[in-house]
Amino acid sequence: MGKRTYEDVAKYVEWQSQHKCKVVSAKPEQHFDDLGVDVTVWNVKTDTDGAWWVVEGDTVPMNLYPQGAYYFGTDEAYSFHMGIMQRMQASKEQYNPDDYIEAATLGAEIAPQLLRKLRSIATLIDSATEIEDFQSIGVQSRETLIELGNYIYASHMACDQEQPQASNFKKKAELAIQFYLNGSDNADYRSIIKKMTEATWDYANKLTHSSSATYYEASTCISLCISLVGVYENILQKIHDPISQQSCPACKSKKLTVDNIVADENGKINAIHLMCEECENSFVVDFTN
Repeated sequence: MGKRTYEDVAKYVEWQSQHKCKVVSAKPEQHFDDLGVDVTVWNVKTDTDGAWWVVEGDTVPMNLYPQGAYYFGTDEAYSFHMGIMQRMQASKEQYNPDDYIEAATLGAEIAPQLLRKLRSIATLIDSATEIEDFQSIGVQSRETLIELGNYIYASHMACDQEQPQASNFKKKAELAIQFYLNGSDNADYRSIIKKMTEATWDYANKLTHSSSATYYEASTCISLCISLVGVYENILQKIHDPISQQSCPACKSKKLTVDNIVADENGKINAIHLMCEECENSFVVDFTN
């Protein structure tokens, strides 16, 4: 497999586009050879279908990844692409959907109803070969995201707004993000989670209706879906972990241990006694105010 040219890359992107776009520019952005394979990441701009990273190289199939959504730079696009290639080379006996999910979510604890759906789509990718298989993965990814919306959303989050429809994942996620990640300190966090949420939903929809999808788009969709579930589980764990918000008032370290928890008769935490592992300072966090 020789080196790809501008014409090769442009033709590939225009063929993959669902909007009959035209490539207006394409340039090699970065080269990698750290895994013993010469790989190039191209920076491609189109007239109607946004900007894309295209990864290609010797013995490496070409694939494209959207910029400004999940793949923010050449390193991310390259790492994700090579991860797919390595997993494709593994035998089916070595592939375990649970291992895939655990790796993508960094071991986050997943709600049972979501874990079951993630296992289903992670299992599908190992035998998907036809367009219908890839479209089915898009459908099941959407269903997983709808279930995620039901899991993270509660009706009181809408306040005086109209309640979102049962299958309106994006709106439920938006309201949940505003509720859990309020305040100016979380502004950047909210922004990135919203981008990931919208990009994952849009990509699943695109795959559902694609007539030219390949294994790589389907695998991308699954990875986005699994990662997003892990992100929201991390948000919930962050909210329900009072210690994660604290740091030592003396040395600012976050290496803290719990000495004692003071709770009322209903189990509500009123105060936590903490000790800093770095400077051994002890302090109390009061939750009654």
